[in-house]
Amino acid sequence: MISPTTGLETAAAPPLLPDILIVDDDPGMVQALARVIRPLGRLRFATQGLDALRLMAESPPDLVLLDAQMPGMSGFEVLEAIKGDPMLADIPVIFVTSHAEASFEQTGLEKGAADFIAKPIRPAIVQARVRTQLRLKQANDALKQVAATDRLNLAEALVELRESHAQLLKTAEELQLANEGLLQFVRISSHDLREPLNTVVQFIGLVEEDHSADLPPDTRHYLKLVRNAGERMRTLLDDVVRYARLQHGETEPRTPVALAPLMTEVCDALAAQLDATGAQLHIGELPVVTGHASLLSQLFQNLVTNALKFMPPGRAPRIEITAETHAGMTMVSVKDNGIGISPEGMDKLFQPFARLNLRREFEGSGLGLAISRQIAETHGGTITVRSQPDEGSAFDVRLPLA
Repeated sequence: MISPTTGLETAAAPPLLPDILIVDDDPGMVQALARVIRPLGRLRFATQGLDALRLMAESPPDLVLLDAQMPGMSGFEVLEAIKGDPMLADIPVIFVTSHAEASFEQTGLEKGAADFIAKPIRPAIVQARVRTQLRLKQANDALKQVAATDRLNLAEALVELRESHAQLLKTAEELQLANEGLLQFVRISSHDLREPLNTVVQFIGLVEEDHSADLPPDTRHYLKLVRNAGERMRTLLDDVVRYARLQHGETEPRTPVALAPLMTEVCDALAAQLDATGAQLHIGELPVVTGHASLLSQLFQNLVTNALKFMPPGRAPRIEITAETHAGMTMVSVKDNGIGISPEGMDKLFQPFARLNLRREFEGSGLGLAISRQIAETHGGTITVRSQPDEGSAFDVRLPLA
């Protein structure tokens, strides 16, 4: 939470961490930046240029993230005021802007900006650039304090750090190109690849429906194999598209989500599997969290589906879903009595396309748990697992309460 009078977070920050000031008139962008860089320092906030200058005069920060386009006093005017004050001139300023024109960036650099972050923000890039500027600031502060005989060595270190920063910028550009390529693949997968695949599956179904009685047994068997393969491919495409979109951060604004009715809907969707396996399902009292209902539904459907799937032959599934709350978070546990996970399999359990069992034993795309982890992390939470071979597993999903 943000105090409107002081611009400080109400939660106590750890001592000795860098002081970071976020200046933006958009509360949503302030919250988004805060979520990304909260582990890197103590955060202060301002929504107007004059308030930001007042906070800096009271206590100069180590880094400023500054919105370039603000009503009233613009970001460029705030930057000029910072660089014109001897007490503040050495503070690195990163512009946060939706403008991508070279002239806009050149103007900011000429006025003293240390770096630029483009909207919409990419969490990994934001963290990397903030870390780089904090290190540069720390090295610059140390340079001022050391004796003149030591300054040359520190200057050389700064040169290396700037070279590393340049390499980071190059890597960021390459990462952006890779992300754009991934998005292009998502668009192709969602339409161009699915259309012919759907045609194959549908026409095979028509052949089986209209001419199955006239076909030899071998031919019917081969058609079934083709149809099953097409359906597996369609599932894999859906999972790849979903995983790529999560990786790129394509989500809607969060809202309160009641987990109890959501879990009921998940169970209704899996009713056929629950009946077919004779599963015993116990659901305890579940809280209301903040997030995306569709993504959370996908997460818990993946976990319950795995609990039903990974069972030894002849064993009826027994699934328990419970929740505990603590310090503004809830831990939802999905526990089963299945085959469990070996210690060797724990390390690659959440990796994309990782398979711990043969496909002929247990069907799947190898993306279910990777998607589940990405959904949990998108919500600011985590997913972990406790397991014993042949005794079952418990997946613990940590989510923020509404």
